[in-house]
Amino acid sequence: MTVAEFVARSGYTVFSEGEEREIESGYCGDFLSNIISRATDSCAWLTVMNNVNVAAVATLIDCACIVLCENVAPDDALAARAKQLGLWVLGAKENVFEAAKTVAKLCNV
Repeated sequence: MTVAEFVARSGYTVFSEGEEREIESGYCGDFLSNIISRATDSCAWLTVMNNVNVAAVATLIDCACIVLCENVAPDDALAARAKQLGLWVLGAKENVFEAAKTVAKLCNV
């Protein structure tokens, strides 16, 4: 499922739009070193971290989208960098566990 299709079906907030990508897996985490070493490319990265470092890691791992959980919004630096880099940044009201279930169900991953 593409990120745009996922947004339409999930109802998640779009903070920043990127290039159309397929979501092929998911990864939940907030420790950036773990994300870098363990997340796969084309994943939906679920986190509560909302600072500019998230954009750098998302680019490094080549994730399909970032899902900020628990009503977290990107800080100004992340919002600006995500738009500059063309990264999908989404917002979910759910906690990380519930958002992971949504990603898994809708994307069949």
